[in-house]
Amino acid sequence: MIKFQTGKIAKAASFLGREDIVKEVETYLSMGQSVVLIAPRRFGKSSIINKILEDNKNRYKILSIDLMGIYSKRDFAEHIINNIYASIGIYGIIAKLKDISIEFFKDITNHLTSLKLSIEDISIETTGKFLKQTDEDKLLSYALELPEQIAVKLKHKYLFVIDELGEIDKFQSKNELLEKMRTIFQNQENIVFLFAGSQYALMTKIFTHKSSAFYKFAVPIDVPTMKASDFQELFKSVFYSNNISIPKDFAKDIEKISQGIPYYMVRIAQQVLIDAKLKDQINTYCYSIRAASLKVYTKEVSYFASELSKLRGRKYDFTILKALSQNINHTKALAELGVSRQNANTIINSLISIGLVQKRERYRIIDPFMQRYIKKLV
Repeated sequence: MIKFQTGKIAKAASFLGREDIVKEVETYLSMGQSVVLIAPRRFGKSSIINKILEDNKNRYKILSIDLMGIYSKRDFAEHIINNIYASIGIYGIIAKLKDISIEFFKDITNHLTSLKLSIEDISIETTGKFLKQTDEDKLLSYALELPEQIAVKLKHKYLFVIDELGEIDKFQSKNELLEKMRTIFQNQENIVFLFAGSQYALMTKIFTHKSSAFYKFAVPIDVPTMKASDFQELFKSVFYSNNISIPKDFAKDIEKISQGIPYYMVRIAQQVLIDAKLKDQINTYCYSIRAASLKVYTKEVSYFASELSKLRGRKYDFTILKALSQNINHTKALAELGVSRQNANTIINSLISIGLVQKRERYRIIDPFMQRYIKKLV
């Protein structure tokens, strides 16, 4: 049964329209080439990653870290350590190392015997010593090196996923941290990396600028918006199974309103379905989509307010967003406030780096519903 939902990762039959990207990434990984996926939030990046992990769970051991919610080097190191041991069936190792007992070693020894490994092979005692280390840099270096050590002993390749890598921007000494990661990663022969991030400009800089530590380390792949054709059969299947008809251009009309952002495409269709069922209707129309879109927008308002609150005190950022929401040139809008073209470009680049604005043929607010929200604030 195909699930019709947002907020959760699309799995199995619910995964739609991104098969070419998955195949491209998997081909690179099979050659030992690391990859970085770049996409704004709500573009389905996590579902793509999950599909790749599902497809390759027998080819690789999986180590997956999401930097969202990780704020220190120690936290980063502990996540890696917990996850690398979990990949071989030893869960909650950090908590267990705080209360070592004979039973602890007995249980682990029995488990490792089935893997043809010893406690020495997986560096349990060394890990315990480093976890007591007060120097975060030394602990993180050890954590970053540990996956390769275990991969060698296990004689198995690892796929190391680091999601939301752009969040590294909040770390102190971020450039030194990236250099440390590159120095360690480039010597690991048994691990291939899949990075992902939402901040287009920042991720592009990390992997394509000559001055960056990760220059040419991974192949960058942009995740595009989706098309009506990707969802057409899904929408038909879901609505017809509920004995509700949809117009011929149902998916196309939703694509136009959502601008192809998969989160909104599903949310709008969901709302149309809910409205029809609540009213006990058997037909939907173009105005059904418009009414549903307005409801989806209303439910997102608190999210938009929360995201924009992060820009509090940065009045020129708001000036640019308000200008873009009305299709006004941002440099012209700032010039009226006495801001030079050079400073205007610096400001808009900061909005690009945090994933609110994108430049294709022109600068634009990525989220069409947020654009509407900002326009209403003018």
